[in-house]
Amino acid sequence: MGKRKQESVHSVLITGLPNAGKTQIFNQLSGGYEVVANYPMTTIETALGEFRFLGQDYQLIDTPGVGTLSGKSEEGLLLRKIIAREEPDIILQCIDANRLRQSLFLTAELKELGLPMAITLNVVDETAKKGIHIDKDTLSRFIGCPVVETIAPEGMGMYDLKEALTKACNQGQGTVYQEELEEALQELSHTLPERFPFHRYLALMVLERDPFLKKIEFTEASYGKKKNRRLSTWDITSEEREVLEQKALALREGIRGDIPTLIRRSINAWIDELVSASVSRKKVSDKKWAERLAYASRHPLGGIVFLLLFLLITFYLVVTVAGFLTGAMETYLTEPLLTFIDAQLAPGFWEAFLIGDMGILTLGLFNAVVTVLPVLSVFYLMFGLMEDIGYLPNLTVLLRRGFQKIGLSGQAVMPIILGFGCKTVATLTTRSLQSRKEKLIAIYLIAFAIPCSAQLALNMAILGRTGVLSFIIAIVFLVLVEIIAGKILNRTIKGDGKQFFIQELPPFRVPIFHELLKKTGYRLYWFLKEAIPVFIFAAAVIFFFDFFGFLEGMRTFLRPLVVQWMGLPIEMVEAFILMIAREEAAAGLILRLASSGMLTQAQSIVAVVVTTMFIPCFANIVAMFKEAGAKNALLMLIGINVSTILLGGALNWLLLAFGM
Repeated sequence: MGKRKQESVHSVLITGLPNAGKTQIFNQLSGGYEVVANYPMTTIETALGEFRFLGQDYQLIDTPGVGTLSGKSEEGLLLRKIIAREEPDIILQCIDANRLRQSLFLTAELKELGLPMAITLNVVDETAKKGIHIDKDTLSRFIGCPVVETIAPEGMGMYDLKEALTKACNQGQGTVYQEELEEALQELSHTLPERFPFHRYLALMVLERDPFLKKIEFTEASYGKKKNRRLSTWDITSEEREVLEQKALALREGIRGDIPTLIRRSINAWIDELVSASVSRKKVSDKKWAERLAYASRHPLGGIVFLLLFLLITFYLVVTVAGFLTGAMETYLTEPLLTFIDAQLAPGFWEAFLIGDMGILTLGLFNAVVTVLPVLSVFYLMFGLMEDIGYLPNLTVLLRRGFQKIGLSGQAVMPIILGFGCKTVATLTTRSLQSRKEKLIAIYLIAFAIPCSAQLALNMAILGRTGVLSFIIAIVFLVLVEIIAGKILNRTIKGDGKQFFIQELPPFRVPIFHELLKKTGYRLYWFLKEAIPVFIFAAAVIFFFDFFGFLEGMRTFLRPLVVQWMGLPIEMVEAFILMIAREEAAAGLILRLASSGMLTQAQSIVAVVVTTMFIPCFANIVAMFKEAGAKNALLMLIGINVSTILLGGALNWLLLAFGM
C-alpha cells in the first residue's frame, strides 16, 4: 500500500463501479498518472496519490472497481480489507451517470460505514446527449453528502470536487430496513466492542455471515498497548467473539425471511425512490452509431473482420512507420554517436565493452532506444486507441464461446485478453475467478503462447521483414497451440463448478487524442525507466560470458537443440539468455538479426513462436507463484518450456517440408 498517512493528512478512499472513472479522477486530483482505459479490470491493486487544497493535505487511495461490498467477490473482499486497514477519513464514490442505479446500490452500502462521504457524478455529458438529466441537488439531499458533476477526461469539475471533499459530511444512518431487521442491527451494534469502527456495517456483516469476517485474525492481543496503534485487522478476544456469535444466532431466529434478500429489497426500494425523484428524460434524435459499431465488433462475422482489420493496420504501421523511425534514429543518432565514441577509444577491451557487437551501448542502450522504442511507440498508440474506444470487452463476448470449449467461462476471457497488454497484470486479474480450474487454465495460457504488447509489437516488426504471410503463420500456430493446451488442461484438471458470465459492456467512445498521447507517452516512459537498466545489465552479462569463453561453451552445448532441432542460427543463444532478463531485449536482438539478413523466413517464424512461448518474464513468474501457488507454478513453467522446445522443432520441420 505504501506509506501510511500522517495524522494531519486526510485520507480519501476512491471507490465505485468498474470503469466508472475512478483512476481518471485520481489522476486529475493527484497530478500523477495511472493507466486509464475504457474497460473493467484496469485497476487491480491500490495506488496512492496526494494533493493540497486550501492549506489541507489529502492522501488519495485508488481502489479496484467493485459492484458491491457484500458477497464473495475478490474485489469486494479487497475493498473491505482496505477500509478496515486504513480507516479512511472520507469516502469518494465515483458514479458513472450512465449506470446510476447500479452505482446507488454501492452508495447505500457505503452509507452504512457512517464515514464522511462525497460523490462525483461522472460523464454527465454522455447522459445529456441521451436526453437524461440527473438532478445532483436532489441526489445530494437524499444521500446526505455533496454531489459534484464532473467530466474527468477533460478535467471539468475538479475544483468543485476538491471543495466538496472539504465539506464531506457524515450522512447519518444508512438504509432503514424492516422493523425486525432494524431492531436486530441496533441490538447487535451495541454488542460489538466499543473500540471497533463501523458498528452498524459490522453488525450487518455478522448477520449476513459475510465471508470477510472469516479473514479477520481473532487474537487475544490488547488493542491499547500502543497509543494510536493502527491495525491491519481488528483484535477481538475469544470471549467477545463467543458473545457476538451467540447474540447473532439468537437475533437471526427472530427475523422472518432471508436476511440478504431483505437487505437487497430495502436498498432497491430506496434506489427506486431516489431515481424517481432525481432523474428526468426528454426525447433526443436517434444517434446509435456507437451501439451499432459495438454490436458489429462482437458479432461472429463482423467481430472477426474487426479484429483482423485492427491487426493488419497495426502490422502495417509497425513495419512502415516504426521502420522509418528506426532508420532515422540510426542515421541521425546511433551512427554519429558510434563514430564519435570509436574515435575516442583505442581498439581493445573498452571499445568492445562499449560499442562491440555485445557492448552495453550497442546491445543494451541502443537496442532499447533505437530498435525497440520506435516499435513500441506505434503499437502502444494503436493498443491505447482500442482500449479507449471500448473494444476489448466486446472482444470477450466474441471469444467466449470458443473459450467454453477449453473449460473457460466468459469470465476468464478478459484476463486472457489483458495478457496482450501485460502478462503480469493479466495473471494478477485471475484472482477474480472463483473456479480454481479456470484460474489455473487461464494462468497457464497467459504465460504460454500469448505475447505481451511489447513482444507482439516486436514480433510484428520481425515478421514484417519477410511479409504478412509470416505473421499469419505465426499467429495461427500460436492460436492452435493455445487451443490444444487448453483442451489438455481442461481434461487434466479436476472441475470445481462453472462461473456465470456477466460482462459489462462500456459504450464505444470517441477517444480524446491528447489523453491517448499522454497514456502512450507514460507507457514509453515506464518502459525506458524499467528496461534500460535491464538491457544494459543483460548486455554486460553476455559480454562477460563471451569474454571469458562461457558463451562459446553454451553455444556448443545448445547447438543440437537450437541449430539442428529448431533450425535457428547459433546467435539465438544470446536471445535465450536475454529472455531471462526481459523478453523485449531478446526480441530486440532478433529484430536486429532479421534486419541484417541473418534470418530466413522460416527462421523468423520459428524465432518469434519460440520466444513467445519460452520462459515468461521474471515479473510474470512472480505473479504465477502468487496466484497459482509454488507447486502449480513450477509445474506450469516445466510444462511451458518442454512444450516450447518440442513445438519449436516441430514447426521448423513443418516449414521446411513446405519449402520455406
